[in-house]
Amino acid sequence: MTAITIPRSSPEASIEQLELLPAVEVPVQLRLSQRTRRVGLAGVARAKALLAEQAARRQDSAETTSIRPPKAA
Repeated sequence: MTAITIPRSSPEASIEQLELLPAVEVPVQLRLSQRTRRVGLAGVARAKALLAEQAARRQDSAETTSIRPPKAA
C-alpha cells in the first residue's frame, strides 16, 4: 500500500488515504487467493451489518428515552 497525505492547506489536513498497489508490484507470496479474498470480504460484510444493527438499536433507544434536566436541590 502507498500512503498519500493531503497537504496541510486543505480542510482535511489530518486525513491520510491508503491505496492498493497494482497486483504486479505485490510479491507472489503476499497475494491473496480468490477464496481468501471472498472469505475476507464476507467477514467485512458481517462486521458492517453488525455495526449497522448496533447503530439502529442505539438510535431506537435514544428516541424512546426522554432526557430530563437534573432536579434542583
